[in-house]
Amino acid sequence: MIVRVCLVVLLLLAPFEPRFTVPLGVFRVSMLEAVALLCFAVFAFASRRRARPSWPGRPLLALGLLVVVAIFSASLATEDPGRSLKFALRLAAMTTFAFLTSRLADDELKWGFKALAASGSIAALLALAEGLGLRSLDAFLGAFREIPFNVAGIRRASAGSEYPNLGAAMIVYALAAAATLLRSRPSVRALLIAGLTSGLAFTYSRGAWLAGLSALLVTAWFERGRARVVPVVTHLAVLGLFVGGAEISQIRFGGENANDFYSATYETPDQFQLDSSEQVIVPITVRNVGRRPWRRFEEIHLSYHLFEHSGRPLVDGPRTNLPRDVLPGESVTLDAILRAPAKRGEYLLMWDLVHEETTWFSGQGVKPGVARLRVGQGVTAPSPSEAAAIQAIPDTLAWRPSRLELWGIAARMWAENPFLGVGPDNFRWTYGAMAGKATFDTRVFANNMFLEIAATLGTLGVALFAVALAFALSTGMRFSSSSDTTRIALTILVAMLVHGLADYLLAFTGHYLVFGFVVGALSRSPEPAESRQPR
Repeated sequence: MIVRVCLVVLLLLAPFEPRFTVPLGVFRVSMLEAVALLCFAVFAFASRRRARPSWPGRPLLALGLLVVVAIFSASLATEDPGRSLKFALRLAAMTTFAFLTSRLADDELKWGFKALAASGSIAALLALAEGLGLRSLDAFLGAFREIPFNVAGIRRASAGSEYPNLGAAMIVYALAAAATLLRSRPSVRALLIAGLTSGLAFTYSRGAWLAGLSALLVTAWFERGRARVVPVVTHLAVLGLFVGGAEISQIRFGGENANDFYSATYETPDQFQLDSSEQVIVPITVRNVGRRPWRRFEEIHLSYHLFEHSGRPLVDGPRTNLPRDVLPGESVTLDAILRAPAKRGEYLLMWDLVHEETTWFSGQGVKPGVARLRVGQGVTAPSPSEAAAIQAIPDTLAWRPSRLELWGIAARMWAENPFLGVGPDNFRWTYGAMAGKATFDTRVFANNMFLEIAATLGTLGVALFAVALAFALSTGMRFSSSSDTTRIALTILVAMLVHGLADYLLAFTGHYLVFGFVVGALSRSPEPAESRQPR
């Protein structure tokens, strides 16, 4: 009973990982990781009394070798080996959970999948509420994410996770589990899938939408009768209605990054000469080269950023309202307010549109309008090194690499470190330097599970990962007809692989736990479930 309770609690909490951490030796771990470690201890203690084969299955052997490669790669990493080692230990925790899961009985696994269905349903409810505008949830959701997420001013639901794509993946796991668990109750299954897909829609995660479809297609493959297509049709119908009724969904399908929506050019004088604290009105022409109108009621304003020689942002300027709606392809000239700082000197002035309470256009990859501002007479020009550094700011500020660009960087990183990669978790800390950027967002991954592993763990790592997946998928195909838990595990693993082509999930606790859980379920000995009950 205690094993079942621990498994249910752990998988109920999987989508919801608070952002604060607690100390554990030389490391800091999240609350979810702390709960996982406690549950691992319970599983290990309980498994000693079970008459189960001690030799791990082939997927587990491959994952075990992957952990060895990760630790060795971390020890050779040039970028913070300690941080890489911590990530290698996360892979070890994932593999440990897979091994402990492989020793669970069929009925215990079924309770685990029920917990995943329940937690994913809660995530879908949160996504629905956030997508429909219930902003009172923001305080609660702030415990799990740094900021709200928006696409062209439309909220992307995070569903209780750190990022929308992560919350979307948890909803997909619930889709995969519920589609099989509720097979004998087709009406309830159709209603639940409609609700889960509705929550999934508000995450605007295209990779997760396709992953959900793949999961339901796999489920239909193993069923018989016309009813098997109902989940697939329900999923597609809900998404079709959502895309057809929401302009932003149509735009998102047509472009890769948000700068397809926030896209502008600026016409500005090259330089300004002002006295200290002087305020003037200057004409700035902005052109909408994106795919979405700028509506006045959406509070899109013109402002600017002021930088000193050091590249340190000094101040943001006052807002100037749009005189009217600006349609794609149109230009408008604004009488913008420019206020000089009190301190004499030369500054970099960058005109930038802002969508209030959502984003600066430069924050979505749009290059600002650049000019020089000299304050006071006889100002000394910056040195060549200072001028070069400050001139690089606009490109760095506006750099938001697309998936294709990130994939190309990951491929280059793999080619330059072919055997052991750059070290676990080091793609996000080094990709900008490889692209020639002085500063970059270290929260960005390769947006592809296989390329991320290849770049960070090299050919040895990605080969072992592929071998583990091949063994797990092979086992799932062989025994899916005789076990619902095997079928659900196979369906979730397929969904993770499809989603992994567009996003990287294994850096986050809930997802590497789910991965370990399903691989462990697919690594069990092939005896009938009746012979594997706990003693």
